[in-house]
Amino acid sequence: MKDTYLPSSVWTYPDAIAVFFGGLVGSLIIIMLAIPLNGGNQLADVPLLLLSSSGQALVELAMLTYMSKSRGTSSWDLDFGFRFEARDAIGLFYGVMLQLAVVVAVQIPIAWLLHLENPPEQDVATIAGEASSPLTKILVFVVLVMVAPLTEELLFRGVLLSRVRRDFRPHAAVVISAAVFAGIHLIDPNAAFAVPGLFVIGLVLGYQALYTGRIGLSVATHAGVNMLASIAILFNLNI
Repeated sequence: MKDTYLPSSVWTYPDAIAVFFGGLVGSLIIIMLAIPLNGGNQLADVPLLLLSSSGQALVELAMLTYMSKSRGTSSWDLDFGFRFEARDAIGLFYGVMLQLAVVVAVQIPIAWLLHLENPPEQDVATIAGEASSPLTKILVFVVLVMVAPLTEELLFRGVLLSRVRRDFRPHAAVVISAAVFAGIHLIDPNAAFAVPGLFVIGLVLGYQALYTGRIGLSVATHAGVNMLASIAILFNLNI
């Protein structure tokens, strides 16, 4: 593990909080703009998910760009560890294996201990499962496998972990960032069952970032995790 992690990073805890809530505001704004275009009617769940995720991603990326140019080095590599190498492609395989491991070693035992025959699933999974046409399935897949891993890794491993690492030793920094990553999903109460597994996933992604000094492998692994889950959801498979 490297002695330092993103030494050029200047981000603060308020920066991480601002990006997160800025994304939420962005999702609400794009939904509010879309409703009049829909004749003033409430949007269906799948379009709502796609628009919300797109608005959140656009605002977060815009904020990160502004932060990098105004207070950083203007290099996303130096500021957020945003660099990919060809070998990072193995992260997709790591992610699939990690998702399977979490299901077997974490989620199934918890469901057994709590006597849950049908564990609750996150709202995003429920909504994604409603995608019916090939086009909506593709769009949902892109959002879950490409957009979400990219924006979440930039925030949690690019901004938050780099800040926490300046205050704590490596292992503690990874644990704290993983706990925040998992806990933030409780914005959806139905995500409570998934939190322990998300914490384990956050640990792996955090260690990958610290060992490589960048988030390329973490993004690919996160994409692999979401890819397996997305395939299971969109095609109604039991994994």
